[in-house]
Amino acid sequence: MSSLILYTGPMFSSKTTKLLMQADKRYYQKKKVIAFKSRMDDRYSSQGEIVSHNLGKIPAFLVSTGEEIIKKISECLADKKEIDCVLIDELFLIQGGSQACLTLFKKGYDVVVASIDLSFEGKPFDEVKEVMPYCTRIVKCKAVCPVCGEDARYTYRKIDDKSEILVGADDIYEPRCQLHFDHMRS
Repeated sequence: MSSLILYTGPMFSSKTTKLLMQADKRYYQKKKVIAFKSRMDDRYSSQGEIVSHNLGKIPAFLVSTGEEIIKKISECLADKKEIDCVLIDELFLIQGGSQACLTLFKKGYDVVVASIDLSFEGKPFDEVKEVMPYCTRIVKCKAVCPVCGEDARYTYRKIDDKSEILVGADDIYEPRCQLHFDHMRS
């Protein structure tokens, strides 16, 4: 039976690290894994790699849409390459990524996803919201609030830029607890 696993939470909560651990697990199970990440996410590598904040990494195909994920998997199958598990990092950055996840899950693939679930304004990202009801497992990861040291479940943007999507790391974002997340006080 296939699984659809989602690691979600704010930035710096080890979502990608947990995704990479799933890749390791499947390696030892002798399963064939294919990985994808958004072309937009060039924080630690502009090459085809998923890279965690602690610099763990695996090769990945760069995509912009869920259709590209399905197309690449179809190409692999046409070339007689086996695939057991699909890993996707930062689903919220991939237009139509949720539909690709659901299509693959229904076809019997294990799908493992890591993604922020809420914007810096505390609004759910559609791609993540659409996949959640179908997940066989959801892990809500927590970071540490740098203001008070409590569990952080939100991503705070440190600069004044109102763009919904702004790719960055600790130069732009930090995790925050509910008390110190501005959008929870309004």
